[in-house]
Amino acid sequence: MLNQKRVEQRALGVGIACNAVMGAAGLTVFFITGMEAIFLDGVFTVIALISGLVALVVSSRSARTTDRFPNGFFALEPLYAIVKAVLTLSLLAFSTINVTQAAIEYWRFGIGDPLVLGPVVWYELVMVAICVGMVLFYRYENARIHGASTMLDAEARTTLVDGMVSGGIGVAALALSFVPLDSPLGWLNYTGDFFITIALVAISLKEPLTVLRDGFVELIGGRVIDEDTNERIEREARAHLPGGTRFDHVHVFKQGMSYTVDVYLLCENDTMNVSHVNSRKQELESALRSRFPNVDVNFVFD
Repeated sequence: MLNQKRVEQRALGVGIACNAVMGAAGLTVFFITGMEAIFLDGVFTVIALISGLVALVVSSRSARTTDRFPNGFFALEPLYAIVKAVLTLSLLAFSTINVTQAAIEYWRFGIGDPLVLGPVVWYELVMVAICVGMVLFYRYENARIHGASTMLDAEARTTLVDGMVSGGIGVAALALSFVPLDSPLGWLNYTGDFFITIALVAISLKEPLTVLRDGFVELIGGRVIDEDTNERIEREARAHLPGGTRFDHVHVFKQGMSYTVDVYLLCENDTMNVSHVNSRKQELESALRSRFPNVDVNFVFD
């Protein structure tokens, strides 16, 4: 568990440093240009920075146990993912409302200011490169611990959204730079922010919704449906059956980095040796800890 936590915390620390740089750059470019899409991009990064700091605290404390919480505080990890997804969705909704109001004012009353692109294209090019690097880094580090980190998965998904937002803004800004104000498409210089933001919101919705769904599944005790995880655990369970039993099926539950494995067994004898059952349970837990350091096995007899 300590090795997994160290990997997770190191990855979160790198993400915090990158997001600090990106957030400062994003807000600076927003104040220069006034583009709502840049605001969306910059605030995305600021949320990532703040949530990364929270994630680091959660990661350092979730494995700790107390008399009242003998199994640790692993529920904080999916709870963190849920809160981050809700914040991301709220930001998408806020930006959508803002750009829609501005577009309606232009279309109804001809009120509006043309977009100031300034350094947008170059800024977004750098942001996309950083986001791609961070997503690959988060996924690589999570793969090293067999995908056990709910928080690294949430960070990778929301950083992917940030990268898509940056890429979309950059492409749109580059295209608008070739549209003169007095051309037939000149109105895009006033409403382009609306179309860019709406398109980016539509493209970005899937990732926070996925994080929200997966976080709720973990928090309320949903079963793990990942085939690789279930097959690996089933193989080990079949190899560590107590005497006088037959394997029926297995249910795996995950909450953050904590796994609970319920192995359902069919009894072939009228009596069972309790010490032998406990011994096989401990052997199975020991075999599983090579991949799942924090795991609790329960034998369930039908």
